[in-house]
Amino acid sequence: MWSRLLLLLLTCLPLLTPPPAVRASEPDNQIIWGRHHVPPYMIREGEWAGRGIFDLTLGVVTSHLPQYQHVDLAAPFPRVISEIRKGSHWCYIGALRTSEREAYAYFSLPTSIFLPLRVIVRRDRLAQFSHPQSLKSLLQNRQLVTSVMRDRSYSPTVDRLLAEYPARENYSEQIEAISMLLAGRIDYMIELPLLAFYQARLLGHADELAAVRTEEADEVVFNRVMCPRNAWGRQVIDQVNQVLLAERPTPAYRAMVERWHDPESTAEIRRLYDKVFLKTP
Repeated sequence: MWSRLLLLLLTCLPLLTPPPAVRASEPDNQIIWGRHHVPPYMIREGEWAGRGIFDLTLGVVTSHLPQYQHVDLAAPFPRVISEIRKGSHWCYIGALRTSEREAYAYFSLPTSIFLPLRVIVRRDRLAQFSHPQSLKSLLQNRQLVTSVMRDRSYSPTVDRLLAEYPARENYSEQIEAISMLLAGRIDYMIELPLLAFYQARLLGHADELAAVRTEEADEVVFNRVMCPRNAWGRQVIDQVNQVLLAERPTPAYRAMVERWHDPESTAEIRRLYDKVFLKTP
C-alpha cells in the first residue's frame, strides 16, 4: 500500500509546480535602471539628487523612449552586473565596454566621458608618491594597500594591471573606499579625481586628498548604456542609439557631459567632444 501511495505522490508532484511557460516573466515594455550613489556622476541623495552626469544623460534617453516603463532601482554595482549577466530586463548607464562584458551585454554609443584616472592619496602623504607614479610599481608593493570596486572596469590599461597584480581589498560603493582612504585604512585609490574630491567634500574633508598622475594609464574612456545580451537588450540598445545620435550634438547635452568639471577639465572635454567622442562607435 505504501509503495502505491508513494508512486501516486510522485506522479502528481509535477502538477504542484507550475511549468516555466506559465510563470510570471518580466514585461518587455519595462526597463529596470540600476542606480547607485556615486556622486557627482549619479547622485541619489541630498541637495543635488538627480543632477549627476549619469542622471541627466539618462533623463534624456528615457524621455525619448516613452514606450517603456522606466523603473529606477537602487542597487550596488555588483548587483547590476549580476542581473545583466542573468539576462534580466535591467540596464545601466555609465558602463565601460570591455571584451569580457561583451560576452553577456550589449553597449550603446558613448554617453559621457571619463578623463584619465589618477592615483588618489591623502594630501598629508603626498610626498611618498612621486609624480608621475608607476601604477605597476604601486600594485607590486605589498606594503601599500589599495581597494578596487567589484566588477568595475577602470580602463584597458588599469584592468590589465589589476588582473596581473590584484588588489587585496574590494568594495561595492565608492563612498566606502573614500572613507577608508581618509581614515588611513588604505594607502591609495585608483580613481577619477572629480569623483574622489567630490565625495571627500561631502564627508567633510575638502582639500584633504590629492591626485597623482600615472606613468601607464593616461587614457580617456567613454561611458555607455549596458543591457543584457539578448533580443530584448539588443532592441533597447538600438533605440538608445537613435536617441544619442540625435541628442549628443546639442548644446544642452554637451552641458550635461561637462557638468561638475573644473575649467581645465571642461576644456579637455570640449577638445575631445566633436573629434573623438561623437565619432567613437
